[in-house]
Amino acid sequence: MNCIIVDDEELAHHVIEEYISRIPFLNLVANCYDIQETIGVLQNNSVDLIFLDINLPNISGIEFLKSFNKLPNVIITTAYDNCAIQGFEMDVIDYLLKPFSFERFLKAAYKSFNLTNNKKLLQETTSAIRESFIFVRSNNEDVKLNLEEITRINALKDYIIIYTNTRKLIVHQTMKSIMEKINYENFIRVHNSHIVSLHHLQSVGKNSIMIGDERIPVSEKYKPFLTGIIERYK
Repeated sequence: MNCIIVDDEELAHHVIEEYISRIPFLNLVANCYDIQETIGVLQNNSVDLIFLDINLPNISGIEFLKSFNKLPNVIITTAYDNCAIQGFEMDVIDYLLKPFSFERFLKAAYKSFNLTNNKKLLQETTSAIRESFIFVRSNNEDVKLNLEEITRINALKDYIIIYTNTRKLIVHQTMKSIMEKINYENFIRVHNSHIVSLHHLQSVGKNSIMIGDERIPVSEKYKPFLTGIIERYK
């Protein structure tokens, strides 16, 4: 995780830097001594965690937290305990009272690490769910299709035919637009008129492939893409 230190005391920077150097998942991006400098760093860097002092020149750490809706994870590091409640009300990860031990610092860092990983896992899961199916318009209905169901797609003038093992759907759409819609690495275009699912690929010949019981032509234009994929799995 990329992190920054925001503190107006040099000693605090040295201590926190040394602690960070002992934690493999932390990467120190910048040392900041006031909020103005901090804002500049946040605008120009990807930051996952801020170690933030409260008593800073001009603008306090609490005022900084109040001024921004979207901030990275924040761990307050301060010699004063009178702002703990305010800090937690603004969803800081932890509140460390100086001087704090490495063990206490590590515990706080792990809180941020686990929270960040959980957020990423949630985003990846949501993305996977969102990309596992599509809706297509067929016979005046919006039909849900799980991507793993689709065996092949065939172009027919201004329409496409989407095949599964149990049905086929005629959809008013172009091959280009359906490829953008499925956006799935297991589909490959093998011909101007044919998109196939690698999951359902049975065999590969010189100029054609088998998808189930259907032989699909492979054009010279798209053959290098198919060959590259086959070689990857040999």
